[in-house]
Amino acid sequence: MILVANFLKKYLLFFLFFLGACSSNNEILSISGQAFGTFYDIKFEKSQYNIKKVNDEINNIFISINQCCSTYKSDSLVSFKRDNKNTDIFKEEIKNYFQEVEKISVKANKTVEGFILFDNFDYFNAVAKGYAVDIVSSKLKQLNIKNFFINIGGEIRAEGMKTKNFWKIGIENPLPNQQGIFKPFEIKQSLSIATSGNYRNPGHIVGVAGNKIDQDVLSISVMDKKSTAYADALATGLFALGKVDLIKNYIRDNDIPALLIFRGNEKIQSFESKQWKKLLE
Repeated sequence: MILVANFLKKYLLFFLFFLGACSSNNEILSISGQAFGTFYDIKFEKSQYNIKKVNDEINNIFISINQCCSTYKSDSLVSFKRDNKNTDIFKEEIKNYFQEVEKISVKANKTVEGFILFDNFDYFNAVAKGYAVDIVSSKLKQLNIKNFFINIGGEIRAEGMKTKNFWKIGIENPLPNQQGIFKPFEIKQSLSIATSGNYRNPGHIVGVAGNKIDQDVLSISVMDKKSTAYADALATGLFALGKVDLIKNYIRDNDIPALLIFRGNEKIQSFESKQWKKLLE
């Protein structure tokens, strides 16, 4: 079995290298803070709604996601499920969130078999942060905001691109004594990106059947055109495979847009799938 990452402790692997406005004529607003035990940064074009309205909507989403999916809140829906308590007290919105996270997890399990530990709900931790990104994305679209960049603890959704400036991000160098950008790139279409890794918080992702993850495996990033939650789940599941060659084979065999960073020949190396490269064209 695979025990998935705790999203409240999962290290933020993505570093925001540069944020360019999607159009040189658009004013870009920013909201940042803490949620789910990590930091978030949301940038979006100015719209008919003031920044307080947008901020309030986002905060309400964070409260609801926590009420649904936190395995650390004794009064969350997932905790009630785990303890076999009656969940009728929860609002329909919270129940719908639960069903969606479960559906995404089952889908990820079909790609990386064993991703879900079915006898408890720890796998929610590997999806909830990415799912929060998706819900925030949907809300911004409802507010008629078309150009935005969402980063919640390293799980990212970028929407909107114009002729001059694209959203730009970079993956942080995985070695603690070598700070800086390991690989910068531009996002030229609507994309979700999620990253999992153990190098700053060793042991918080446990490998297949409880095996220790090879120290040569540093991080795995996954892209998806539609779902940050699905990318989040796949990144955690792939990382938990624990072996460089095994991860590479899974990526190739399942046509996953992924970037693997690992140690090889006493230096940091990376493996980019064809699908990853194609989405960045």
